[in-house]
Amino acid sequence: MKRPSADHDAKDSSKVPRSCAPLPTPTADAQQLARLLEVIESEVLPKTAQGVKEGNKVFGAAVLRDVEGYPTLIAETNHEILCPLYHGEVYTIKKLSDLPPEQRGKPEESLFLSTHEPCCMCVSAIVWAGYKKIIYLFPYESTRDQGIPHDLQIMHELWAVERYQACNKFCASAGIPDLIEALPEKARAPLKEQVARITARYAELSQKYHQEKSANSENTLAFN
Repeated sequence: MKRPSADHDAKDSSKVPRSCAPLPTPTADAQQLARLLEVIESEVLPKTAQGVKEGNKVFGAAVLRDVEGYPTLIAETNHEILCPLYHGEVYTIKKLSDLPPEQRGKPEESLFLSTHEPCCMCVSAIVWAGYKKIIYLFPYESTRDQGIPHDLQIMHELWAVERYQACNKFCASAGIPDLIEALPEKARAPLKEQVARITARYAELSQKYHQEKSANSENTLAFN
């Protein structure tokens, strides 16, 4: 049986109707955004710094109760040295599922916070785990600029799309930078300062990850 061409697949996929009732785009006020950034800076980043020392990438995540104050249920980071599937988001879901049921919270009553916009595997895992609201700090373009372009490339090569639908019937996602821009001008400055501080720290960790990876590759070649 002849395999349909890629062009045929693309034409067929374009006929798939989009949901007529997508979930609403997540919103957050200045206080809520400050709390999300605090979780990244104070709870995720320290674990990520340690993870990078061990050879893992810089991606992390947290699950928060979607109530006033956004209490943290868990905060974790990438552990792909243990398993290639343990991206920050997947590992966070895994570790949360290890907790007693009464400590996990209900996915539909939680906020999934990701340091970087989830890749196709991670956003699928988040949906399969039942989470409906996703907020992230760095979009795909920032991840690409940090030297990891795989998120965009895989979506393009596997499905011929630029990105997933941000709002659909299963989940809705939003980036912190866009949410900050939606605030009154006077509320933006302290949040932008916080983002700049976090961004600088992630740039340092990303550079360290790539330098050590490059050094390890050179050592392997020299040994062989």
